[in-house]
Amino acid sequence: MNQFGRLLGRLMPGTASEASVWIRGEDWATKHMRKAGCKVVARNLRLGMGEIDLLCEDPKTGAVIVVEVKARLRKTGDARKVDPEANITSAKKAKLRTLTMALTKQEAYHGRPIRIDVVAVVFEEGSRKPIELRHYESAV
Repeated sequence: MNQFGRLLGRLMPGTASEASVWIRGEDWATKHMRKAGCKVVARNLRLGMGEIDLLCEDPKTGAVIVVEVKARLRKTGDARKVDPEANITSAKKAKLRTLTMALTKQEAYHGRPIRIDVVAVVFEEGSRKPIELRHYESAV
């Protein structure tokens, strides 16, 4: 577990493993986007009204990609399907659109094609490698 996860665990007991899953999810999503040929420009990019998990660029098309990462833990022996992407509510979609609009007002991104992707990552309890990773292009 990284330093942030340990600190969070001390400040908010019981949430360290959740923080670890969240951080690992972003790590794997970053690897996935790079493997897909994208340049990762920023992680956890803070704008006035919120945060973008990953900001990427597609060098082939020049598109800017706002990536929302959702990661969840599946308990060992639990056969139920885990859908982290199901937690993208209508309120979250609206927030992502607002963040994207704010981003397009910045000179570096003005007038460029932009899309919002979702990367869902599922870990099994006790595993550091995801058992599922799903990428939805233009999901929002």
